Amino acid sequence: MKEAKLDALARGFKDRTLVTARMASKLGVRYVKRSLGAKRVLDATPKELEVARKLVNDMSSMKGLIMKFGQMASYMPGALPPAAQRILAELQAESTAMNFERVKELVEAELGCPLDQAFEAFDPEPFAAASIGQVHRATFNGREVAVKVQYPDIEEALKSDLKTVGFATTLSTLGMPIDGKALITELSERLMEECDYRAEAQNQRHFAELLEDYDGVDVPGVVAERTTKRVLTTHLVDGQRFYPFCDTAPKAVKDRAGEAIFRVSFDCIFRHATYNADPHPGNYLFGGAGEVTFLDYGCVRRFEPQMIAAWKRVARSVIDDRRADFERYFPDLGMVPKPKRFDWDHQWAVMRYLYTPFIQREPYFTYTHEYVQQSYALLLFDNPNKLRTAMPPEWLFLNRLQWGLNSVLAYLDATGPWPEIWRAAVESPTPGA
Repeated sequence: MKEAKLDALARGFKDRTLVTARMASKLGVRYVKRSLGAKRVLDATPKELEVARKLVNDMSSMKGLIMKFGQMASYMPGALPPAAQRILAELQAESTAMNFERVKELVEAELGCPLDQAFEAFDPEPFAAASIGQVHRATFNGREVAVKVQYPDIEEALKSDLKTVGFATTLSTLGMPIDGKALITELSERLMEECDYRAEAQNQRHFAELLEDYDGVDVPGVVAERTTKRVLTTHLVDGQRFYPFCDTAPKAVKDRAGEAIFRVSFDCIFRHATYNADPHPGNYLFGGAGEVTFLDYGCVRRFEPQMIAAWKRVARSVIDDRRADFERYFPDLGMVPKPKRFDWDHQWAVMRYLYTPFIQREPYFTYTHEYVQQSYALLLFDNPNKLRTAMPPEWLFLNRLQWGLNSVLAYLDATGPWPEIWRAAVESPTPGA
């Protein structure tokens, strides 16, 4: 953890948002301009590395939504210079910690007893600190546990961030077939749910049940006796962090881990209509044989069976190369308010590209950063439908599959039997349908 400690979180638009947004934009725009037309990945300039370091310091002190944006930027290929992204990657597991006296006060208030009575041992130095809370090692009933403690005042900080983002979203979606207010409502509901660790504990127990029969997959157990709205205690799991694992694990071991992450993500969506919507690299721990421990269940989205059934119809039409059925079923997802004005040729090309891993059979597809980056052009920059496409609220976090999950698999350089896993998932019975 960083040596400096926080006593309180910054508040207000100027202190929380303005300077950091300017710095992030400056870093990203400068790199994109230098990268245009480049035939190789460009190194970061000393100035870009300096800005990245300043961003980490600012974002890690502010926490909340601002830090979440930094976490996303840290692993999206092409968004920033690779060396600058590695600096921002600190935000995935480390940030400026809260003063221990503030932590101690909060834990004792939540548990209703002195800290030394609640736990046999409690390390005052956190081993992880993220956007909503920080995590301490402790001992409870003779077993090592991880105690996640929410930052004091984080709810107010998040509300401040959401107010700023809501205003910007309303302006940016004017004249577009997108309900900006509905998207902000969706974002707000998911983020404020993260502030209730009792709900996260319930999510974690639910996923543990769903995944109990999966080989090489683990979900830490919840210690209910030491869990409240702002304190979450779970069994401590040791494992290798994401980037060291990517740098040192053999190819076959990384493939095994990538397959586990892929299978869990899509099985949960298509078989159980639920999604752990924060697939960033800091939320995985890895064993020596490619076992994966899935962490952090604060941001979970559950879906209506009809929506999942509609997505499955679209998915099957794409992997079976049935263009006419695709045009028939895709509007059911709520993304095409005016089908006659929609460029169906481009959308078909987009879907065939996104589904390349599920269509290509021999040899199996390998996820790469280049594959992820190419989707930027198809979906964002060169997309004739970008002003004609709606965004139903349930797709706000699902879109992280396009880049978040795919980026994780690209860092792993993962090769696997994606067509078999995908087809089995989309052809499975839809729960509740």
